[in-house]
Amino acid sequence: MANIGKLQTVNLQELTGKNPGAQINKTRKAEEAGARDFGKTISDFIMAVNADQKTASKEVNDVILGKSENLHEAMASMEEARLSFQLMVEVRNKLMESYKTLQRMQV
Repeated sequence: MANIGKLQTVNLQELTGKNPGAQINKTRKAEEAGARDFGKTISDFIMAVNADQKTASKEVNDVILGKSENLHEAMASMEEARLSFQLMVEVRNKLMESYKTLQRMQV
């Protein structure tokens, strides 16, 4: 469960712009040194999910091959990978739904 920290770096309030504490205008905020764009955030999120999948696969293979006795840790890792993948799919579904809504808007 050490890789769960990678998923926590995604700030959903920052993505949606509903951060009540931030009173800085968007132009100035984008120019700040720590500013991240949307594509980079999504890319990091996908890479974290992929890392969770790889870790779970390695731990399961180790248990199957007899290199490890930690069945409970392998199962926990598999569950974490499954949940992070489900979260990624739901985020993708919401993004696609939003995109389709924007496409239907008349200008």
